Amino acid sequence: MAFTSASVIPWTRIKALSFDIYGTLVDWEGGIASTARATALGPHLPPDHKTLMLGIQKQDVQTQRENPTMKQSAIIAEGLRQYAKELGIVEKGQLTQEQVDEAVLDYGGRIGEYPAFEDTVEAIGKLGKRFKLFPLTNVDNASWAETLKGPLKGCHFDACYTAEDIGCYKPDLKNFHYLLDHLKSDFDIEQGDLVHVAQSLFHDHRPAGEMQMQSVWVDRKGIMGEQGGDAQTEYGFQMRVESLGELAAIVEAAFGDS
Repeated sequence: MAFTSASVIPWTRIKALSFDIYGTLVDWEGGIASTARATALGPHLPPDHKTLMLGIQKQDVQTQRENPTMKQSAIIAEGLRQYAKELGIVEKGQLTQEQVDEAVLDYGGRIGEYPAFEDTVEAIGKLGKRFKLFPLTNVDNASWAETLKGPLKGCHFDACYTAEDIGCYKPDLKNFHYLLDHLKSDFDIEQGDLVHVAQSLFHDHRPAGEMQMQSVWVDRKGIMGEQGGDAQTEYGFQMRVESLGELAAIVEAAFGDS
């Protein structure tokens, strides 16, 4: 698969980066899997990681579409409840409905514990020396605050725009209009001054491409989200990297750092 070179993005003229957080900076899939399996539902979930991720994703996306103002912690709890229903866990007598409800509530409250990828904190520190940094996340404010106190402790962001504040979830274009409007009004940053950095082709790169935003795909080799044969042609990003650390190194090289 061919990707355009880093020189396509004029890094020395860029003023800001916007980020997807969960999946790009924080290990969303790992956090989802470990917290789901740690509940009473764990023994009754599919042992195969891919099957589990795709099953949960289907329910989460549907729940988001039907409840655009519901907090993400409640979205994923309801998604897991629906997945348990699809698996017939109560009907088979494996758990009671009360046990399922207790398990999904516990699961939904643990987003703030999901671990950061190993390269994240150091890379954010380096990128923050060059650009203003702005999360654009589907996760609710309380979960984001817990992440900042825990896995992303020490990371500085200039502002954060959440689905809870915006009133809908990515990939809805309202999220990206909200981002661009606030960067212009609050920081005098134009769309051409911004690069969006994200893992999810579905939640981020498809809408960013529709908005004609510059973007970098951080390919974390995840299971969730759309997959494409010629991903760059289909989604319109300018560059692909495999880690945030790789992106930080490219930026430092563009500025002439050794």
